[in-house]
Amino acid sequence: LLFWRFTEFGGPIHQRPVQDVAYVVARFIQRGSFINHSMPKYGHLKELHRDIKICERALVSAHPIVTSLGSLQQSYVYTSEMRDCASFLSNYDTKYAARVLFINMHYNLPTWSISILDCRNVVVNTAKV
Repeated sequence: LLFWRFTEFGGPIHQRPVQDVAYVVARFIQRGSFINHSMPKYGHLKELHRDIKICERALVSAHPIVTSLGSLQQSYVYTSEMRDCASFLSNYDTKYAARVLFINMHYNLPTWSISILDCRNVVVNTAKV
């Protein structure tokens, strides 16, 4: 569930750190939605888009297999017929980082973040954009 803040006339202007924006974009794509290629206008979103593009064939080829990795952690795994693979390791906990076991490897997930993998190596983590 995504929450957006709207600015009231004369009210405070809400700023979101780039990590929050990267998290929202990665979560959107993780769940099988796609964005227009012209959407990432800012440097950090261009980098995120470039990193996700590495996994493009897997993302457009299949529905994800979703697996629980903990009480607030999940993996979304996309695999194409050509053996292309993309994984999203999500930590929805807003207070604590998590260490998860995924395909016989341990991964450290910062709080409220998504790590995007080529199914083995972390390509990007939204908390480190």
